[in-house]
This record gives sequence, structure tokens and C-alpha cells, in this order.
Amino acid sequence: MTEFVDTRALLPRPSNRLSTEEAAARLGVKKETVYAYVSRGVLSRQKAVDGRASTFDADEVDRLRRQRAGGHPGRLEARVTTSVTDVRDGYVSYRGSQIEELAARRVGYEAVAELLWNVPGPTQWVAPPELVDAISSVSNLLGPSANLIDRLLASTITASTHDPFRHDRDPASATTSVRHLVAATVDALPLTKDVTIRGNASIAERLWPRLTTAARTNSYILDQTLMLLADHGMASSTLAARIAASTRGGPHASIIAGLGALNGPLHGAAGQSVHELLVNAEEHGVETAIAEVLRSHGKVPGIGHFIHRTSDPRFEIMMASIEGSTLSATRVDVVREVLERTRERITAPHNIDFSLGSFTYAAGMPADSGELIFAIARILGWIAHALEEHEEAPLRFRPIGRYDESRPRPAPPVS
Repeated sequence: MTEFVDTRALLPRPSNRLSTEEAAARLGVKKETVYAYVSRGVLSRQKAVDGRASTFDADEVDRLRRQRAGGHPGRLEARVTTSVTDVRDGYVSYRGSQIEELAARRVGYEAVAELLWNVPGPTQWVAPPELVDAISSVSNLLGPSANLIDRLLASTITASTHDPFRHDRDPASATTSVRHLVAATVDALPLTKDVTIRGNASIAERLWPRLTTAARTNSYILDQTLMLLADHGMASSTLAARIAASTRGGPHASIIAGLGALNGPLHGAAGQSVHELLVNAEEHGVETAIAEVLRSHGKVPGIGHFIHRTSDPRFEIMMASIEGSTLSATRVDVVREVLERTRERITAPHNIDFSLGSFTYAAGMPADSGELIFAIARILGWIAHALEEHEEAPLRFRPIGRYDESRPRPAPPVS
């Protein structure tokens, strides 16, 4: 079993706690009101280091402030306690191991799966040959508009129907099923050129020649990217995966639910928008490309983040790897120029979607390959959360629907 080090003592964890006075000031209330919120269960508190004073989570205080002000338009907020990933502004850790340390040690896809799942497993993921053949056959039947995510969805359904243990929620069994699914999906993808893949190759090494003809010495960046994207707290797709798990669906059900939520332009496909921006910048110039994307979308993709308001550590790690790679120097220069121009005018930080799109562009991958990379990576997080959800009471997600009779109604059908 791979050993992981709790690195919280190596890198300082950013403070996200508020004193009672700070919480009261942010909410615009008296300190007594803050304690009243605590007694009613509206706010949670922790004891400070001195054991006497109270501290409050800044994100929780901000959520309460928005609710008191009428809430965020259109947003429904829910709190789900998890021990999988700690995500704060400028900070991400998997079960206590910070991603900066994992990246420095080149912890790859298979090892971070073991960390997130907390289940020992083989270092090499082997695909059953019959499953690879079945996935290849099904993929060949997909329509001409099918993209890489469609192939992954078809692979998941195919793997489920070929797995007699698909309803087994035992962690060892469930994670074995996921290893088979991921390995078979990757091995069923067509190669971009005739290459020999060594028998003990990792998932990243096997996926690389199926997405690009670039030098395989850069495949470590793909392995790192898969690690960085493996989980990011309670994202929409992760919540969908947990809801499927709460109905006691097996691992394939959680992955299918996660893929459904991921398959949208505002989640997993954001990297493709960055990729297309960079292609346009290379062909028509940086200023023209930025002007066009602002005119069509109103903003530059890959900039700004709901949680990472000051910096996205995943972006910083990936961009350093891209800069130090042997990927297309011309394309890396385009990425660098777009970064410089957008930083001149936009104060919000660039996020991992920008670095993911930059990576797929610089590596000469298809524009939609970033979404596939995102999904294969996030499968690890979905399953970690599904396993955690199986320990909770079933069917616990039950929002209350309120009928609104004021909304326009269609005309009744004519008999």
C-alpha cells in the first residue's frame, strides 16, 4: 500500500476562521445575535487555541449573510460534511495531504485513488480483455456527433452490464469495478499513431498516445493533471454522485450521475472554451481572440472562481509544469501572451480550467479532450464521496418543492 504523509505541518494552512467580533461585523449584528444563531443551529462554532474564545467559519458566515440579504439569486445551498477533500481559497488537500506536496512527489493517478478511497489496491490497473472488446464495439455504434464524454458514458453503461458485482457496495469490490472501468475505457480508445505501450504502463501513459502525438516524455503532466482534478469538494457533479449513492446505487450509478452533471459548458467543458480561445489567438492574434470571446460570452473563460478568490493552487502547479515542458514552444508562447494580456485588465485569478485548456492546446490534443481528462480524474472523487455517502442514512437528500401557481401555464389540451 502506498504511504502518504500528512503535510499539513509542512505548508501553512490558510486561516479561514473569524472571531466573534469579526463574524458579527460581517453579518452586521451584535455579538449576542451571533451566539443566538449558534444556539438555534444556524451557525457552528469552534473553540480558539486558548480554549475560551469562539471562532467561526468565514464561508458559513458569508452564506448566512447572503441568506439574510435575500440569498444568492437562483442558488440553492446545502452543507454536506465530508472528510475527503478540504477546499478553501488558495488551498486544496486530499485527506490531509496538500496538492502542492503530492505534485512535488509526483503522486500519480493510481496512487491518489488509493489515498482518496482509503482502500488498498494494485499499482497497475488492468482491464479485462473482454470488457475492452465490448466497449470498443459499443463505441463504434455511436453517432457521428459523439464526443469523448459520450464515449465515457457509453463505456460506463457497458462496464456496468458486464459486471456481476455492479451492485456490490463493499469498498474493495466497488473500487475494483472502477479500476476495470477506467482501464478498459482508456485501452479501448484508438491510438493516434502506431506505438508500443509497455505492459506496466500507468493510466496516464496509456491515455497519452490516445490523445496526442506529442512526445511521451511529457505524459507526466497528464498524470499530474489527473491528480489535481481528482476532487474539489462538493461540486455539482460530486453532489449528483452522492445523491445516486444515497439511493444505494452502485459505483457505476454514481459515475453516470456525475457525468450527467459534468456534461455542461459551465462545469467539465470549460477547458474546451479556453482551448478554442487559444486556437483563435494563434490563428488571428491574441487581441482579436480576446475581443471575440468577450463579445460572444461576456467574459474570458478560465478566469475567476467561486472558492479561489485570490489564487487557484491547481492552476499554479499546472502552469509551472507546462512552462517547464517540451510541448510546442510556439503554442506555449501563445498561452503566455494570453495570460499577460488578460492579467493586465482582469483582477480575478486564472483557474484550473485555463491551465487545462492551455495544456490540451499546447499538447496538440483535440479540443474536447480536456473534458475527458476532467471526467476520468473526477471519477476518483465521485467514488470517494459515494463510499462516504454509503455510511450515511439512505435517501437523506430530500429538498422540499413549493408549487408556484403564479407562473405562466400552458393552455389545457383540447379533447
